[in-house]
Amino acid sequence: MNARFKSILIFLLKLVVTAVPAYFVYRNIVMAPDWSVDDLYRLFSTHSVWPLFVALLCLGLSNFTACLQWKLLLEKQNVKLGYGHLLKLYYVGLFFNNFMPGNVGGDAKKVYDIRMQGGQDTVGAGLTATFFDRLFGLFFITLFALAVGLLFFMHDEAQRSFMWPSVWIFFGFCALFAALCSRRLGKLLCTIMAKVFPKKINERLIHMFERFQHFRSVKLWASISGLSAVTQALRILVHYFCGIAVGVDLSISWYFYYIPLVAIVSALPISIGGFGPRELLAQSLFARAGVPGLESVVIQLLAYFVSLALSLFGALVFLLGGNSSKSGNVAASKA
Repeated sequence: MNARFKSILIFLLKLVVTAVPAYFVYRNIVMAPDWSVDDLYRLFSTHSVWPLFVALLCLGLSNFTACLQWKLLLEKQNVKLGYGHLLKLYYVGLFFNNFMPGNVGGDAKKVYDIRMQGGQDTVGAGLTATFFDRLFGLFFITLFALAVGLLFFMHDEAQRSFMWPSVWIFFGFCALFAALCSRRLGKLLCTIMAKVFPKKINERLIHMFERFQHFRSVKLWASISGLSAVTQALRILVHYFCGIAVGVDLSISWYFYYIPLVAIVSALPISIGGFGPRELLAQSLFARAGVPGLESVVIQLLAYFVSLALSLFGALVFLLGGNSSKSGNVAASKA
């Protein structure tokens, strides 16, 4: 298949996945009893904007801790860059995340920038650290959903069923981490893949598994667990304060229970920027907590615009070329 035709086809499929849920989101809002376009004006005219500034602060703080986690993982891959420089690369990645399908474009940009700092040998190291960083963040936010579900919703028959997706996602991540970091499972998988994939691809996969062995450290896992707990909690609080900004009076436990599922769906590269499926899922989930469809969608959009506003710093760094300067203190593992 022609590469250009394939890319167009993939884009069209993502456009459909974006547009169809978006239509149902719109229909659910306009078909609500007593719906009026004046409801939008009411949301933003009768409440304070200060919670949005608090949401911006929470997201900004989460980026500092998330970048520190990324730095620790890169150092385990023997890629050593200053925290300030990495923070610039991180913000450029955030900017690209807001404009690329599935919120993964920024990850590719960060890997590319790491390569520009240290040469070809850092490609595998940057990819491994960035991939693990993204996975661990999603894993930890799932832990929040499970913990809150057990504490507050286990005895609520109407809400208990929503724990099952988090349970399966949790065990899925556990199996994946075991496969990536376990030497025995890694060797077994490599043996199986040797019979399936061509030799060249299999050699690259073996190198990838060898790189993941660098994360076999109790100290590292303790450090990134603490950082992920702070990072993901702050990012859930962004939605909570966006809810306050539009007058939603809802316990914070609901956000810690539902937002992880929304985050998992929006991270999938199946739509344009996560739009559509994210809003439809949030609308469906928060309706069970008594939140009207309009408010639940506006909360997601406000959280996105807060992220967009903060990522403009990354756009500035990118335009000024601050992410492409060579650094003399980069070492790269050649494993």
